[in-house]
Amino acid sequence: MSAALGGALLTLALAGAVVGSLTRRELVTFGYRIDGDEPRGDRWAGWVSWWPVVVLAALWPAVAATVGARYGWEAVPAYLLLGWLSVALVWIDADVHRLPNGLTYPAYPALAVLLVAASVALGDSRWLGSLVGMVAVFGLFAVLSILSRGQLGLGDVKWSGVIGLALGWLGVDAVLIGLMATFLVGGVWALALLLSRRATGKTMLAYGPAMCIGAFLAILSGARVLDVVV
Repeated sequence: MSAALGGALLTLALAGAVVGSLTRRELVTFGYRIDGDEPRGDRWAGWVSWWPVVVLAALWPAVAATVGARYGWEAVPAYLLLGWLSVALVWIDADVHRLPNGLTYPAYPALAVLLVAASVALGDSRWLGSLVGMVAVFGLFAVLSILSRGQLGLGDVKWSGVIGLALGWLGVDAVLIGLMATFLVGGVWALALLLSRRATGKTMLAYGPAMCIGAFLAILSGARVLDVVV
């Protein structure tokens, strides 16, 4: 690793820690809660509430190094934004089982602009893959929401399109790996809750965290579907 690259990654780690700290400071006020929410995160205090700082400090340089090396540094800002949004949404979804429109809706144009700009700078047509990925993943989750009779919430459906947008730019393999990882993480978590009797077959689960974890497993692994299946 060159000194310049090491310095850039260290700077991103520090920036991630600062952004994570500012994000945590806003989240611990629980200002996102609305009437009708049933909070679960009031016990998040002390060192436990600092996880956004740790996650972003580690995630930002890891994402930058991975995406920059494989696809081009022009694409890095889009995935740094996705990382920050994911941290905020994981916190909120785990607390109130809701993904606020105030974060999911603006994510579409913001991420789209960054990914199109990256495609233009790199001279490729990956932005078309973003569009296909967004439509495909959104459509899949919309169908799953209908079939599950609401156990998969509309917030998850709205956020799925953002995940599809980001993974679609990376390619079909990233979309498929992200979906497989999402269903695996979500399934294991649901099974753990059922076995511990903290949930029943009718309990509405927070699926946003599994979607975010699955997306970044796909982004950071760079795995191909054949590598996983075979």
